[in-house]
Amino acid sequence: MLGAGYLVYLGVENLRVRVGEFEANLGRKDALRRSVVANFLSPSPYLFWLSIGGPIIFKSLDVHFSAMILFVLGFYSLLVGSKIGIVLIVDKSKVFLESKYYLWVVRALGIMLILFSLIFVKDGLALIGLL
Repeated sequence: MLGAGYLVYLGVENLRVRVGEFEANLGRKDALRRSVVANFLSPSPYLFWLSIGGPIIFKSLDVHFSAMILFVLGFYSLLVGSKIGIVLIVDKSKVFLESKYYLWVVRALGIMLILFSLIFVKDGLALIGLL
């Protein structure tokens, strides 16, 4: 129920957004260091390598050592390549991010957050036996 309340809060905040509130802070000082720290503190890579990547590596060793090398190289090439692609797309979409269309997208997403919160409230009430 607390999560549903938070989603309502986020949705309402999205609905209150006005033109000109989207200001990009492009401070690049220490950006690489902050990114590295954020990646080390994120649990996602550890969960991936413990649950999916590690077992794949061990199975690929049964095939051949080069299969493991190809998996790791392919995985990181696609991972880094996709992040570079996202950066290029965001760089090219600066005009869209400053347009009224982006404002309407943010507001539509706010409405979706509120709708999701209603689903969570319904599920929460059902779990405690009130529905």
